[in-house]
Amino acid sequence: MEGGGTAPARRVMVVADPSRESAGALQWALSHAVVESDELVLLHIENAASWKSTLSTFLRKPPPPVATPTTAIEGSNELDFLEEMKRLSQASQPKVQVRIERVAMEGKDKAATILSQCHSSSVDLLVIGQRRSLSTAILG
Repeated sequence: MEGGGTAPARRVMVVADPSRESAGALQWALSHAVVESDELVLLHIENAASWKSTLSTFLRKPPPPVATPTTAIEGSNELDFLEEMKRLSQASQPKVQVRIERVAMEGKDKAATILSQCHSSSVDLLVIGQRRSLSTAILG
């Protein structure tokens, strides 16, 4: 760079969910793509019309009288992983602004929802985790 100026701030988006692949995508973004002046956006796509949530609403049993440790964790799991990803990002890159975006998915096309959010947020770099089968992990 001429004149010792800093690079212009970029907006880097990582698609966040509670999977190992998403954690890997965040780790890659923090170690390879994000610099001090950048903004990191953790995007979580919520499927409001999911058949699982609809089915579980109809089949939901009344809560047990005593909460077990697993039920206490299950209710707050979605919020916890996003806050934990944000906290770890801030610890890894203290000068990077980190924010969380939650978007309800309309229809069944998650990719279109992600790309639409990238466009509306003027994202410069999108990072998505990849699930790999054993054969692709071994063969490359």
